[in-house]
Amino acid sequence: MNRLIPFVFISAMFFGLNEGCKQNIVKIVNQLYSNRSNLLIDCSDNKGKLISYLLSFNASEFNISFRDYKWPQETRWSCTISHGDNYNYYYDLQVYHANFPRCGQLRMWIAKDDGIWFTRRYENPPGFVLPWKTRV
Repeated sequence: MNRLIPFVFISAMFFGLNEGCKQNIVKIVNQLYSNRSNLLIDCSDNKGKLISYLLSFNASEFNISFRDYKWPQETRWSCTISHGDNYNYYYDLQVYHANFPRCGQLRMWIAKDDGIWFTRRYENPPGFVLPWKTRV
């Protein structure tokens, strides 16, 4: 009986805390100022869910909200973002990856003229991470 109460308490905390988990968010922002072009976004997760979106210049950001898959399955979101004439400038990104469930994660990807910028926190300024690739 002495061990039953702590066991029940810890079990209730484990299962109860999973229910209150905030969704994770991937945000993609179009800040392509020089040619004010649209940003084509094609995303998929590792379970086969597909999302396509055309994001106008300076429009509200494109958001993907989701909960991580339960362990032992990993959660992975990949996106191809492209812009320019015939969408010549592009990059294939792994925009989110988690080996175990997480809560309330942010991944913000910003498309700018010089390349792709990234941050994990609202309070931190984004930093340059990748230059654009060009299709031949």
